[in-house]
Amino acid sequence: MTDDEHLSELKASVQHVEELLGVIARKMLGADLEQLLKNKDYRYLYEHTGKVPVKQLAKKTGLSTATISRAWQRWEQVGLLVKDGKQYKTVFR
Repeated sequence: MTDDEHLSELKASVQHVEELLGVIARKMLGADLEQLLKNKDYRYLYEHTGKVPVKQLAKKTGLSTATISRAWQRWEQVGLLVKDGKQYKTVFR
């Protein structure tokens, strides 16, 4: 087997593991995620976290930057967000 074939096989395996982890995470976090998505402002916040500056999120949702910061911290604690440097990123896209 060539190096390219090994690399291709490894990439496919990693992708499969990521998919399986996503299934497990959704099962474990389903209730938190479902509760989050019921509120349109928090749903918008979650969907745009890491993509839109916090001041724009606050303006669009009507939530204060302090409220957004607390939400992000809570969501990180329950596994809905991960910290990437100074920014948060959503776990589910």
